[in-house]
Amino acid sequence: MKENLESETERPSYVVAITGASGAIFGFSLLKALVDHSYFVYLIISKPGFKVIKDELGMFANLDTDGNLISLTGKIKDEIMSKFELHDDGFAFLDDMFLEAKIASGSAKQVKGMAVIPCSMGSLSRIACGNSGNLIERASDVMLKERKKLIVCPRETPFNDIHLKNMLSLNNSGAVILPPIPAFYNKPQSVGDMISFITGKILDSLGIDNDMYVRWKGYD
Repeated sequence: MKENLESETERPSYVVAITGASGAIFGFSLLKALVDHSYFVYLIISKPGFKVIKDELGMFANLDTDGNLISLTGKIKDEIMSKFELHDDGFAFLDDMFLEAKIASGSAKQVKGMAVIPCSMGSLSRIACGNSGNLIERASDVMLKERKKLIVCPRETPFNDIHLKNMLSLNNSGAVILPPIPAFYNKPQSVGDMISFITGKILDSLGIDNDMYVRWKGYD
């Protein structure tokens, strides 16, 4: 707990939450982009999110992430820093059950916005209903009540009517619904190009200037 508290900063900050949907790499791409833009990031990963990360990215294979994660904070941060070439002072990892965290309150004025990427349909439903059962849901609720930017990136296909109603509810509450749907007008040459496109779109929605992707210039 103390380690998390000591990692906090008064620099302009954002929250990045990775849930149990496929596409965890999108969340890490956004984390790196925000840190590279000199913002501080509070990173939250749900328990199902860790399982997806282990399966898709091969990370945290030797860590028992099913229990309390506070004792593993240092190891989790070390692996993320090594994988994505990040510095220790650029972000803090927070256990998703750490409801006493600063970002669980509207008093955290330095926090400018939040992205839930990828967002599972379960997390989407609970955020839309105002269910603050973990830190991801509570921090999302804080963004909405404080009228700050909340970017929700639902990762599911196809959507059923329940999913769509929950998205509409969040949209009407002030959230931005930004599914990680790639574009092809920029002629992507790799999966990395597609990931950068989505990352750039999220930064755009947060009002952060970036050159993460080739922008459409229109026809002459």
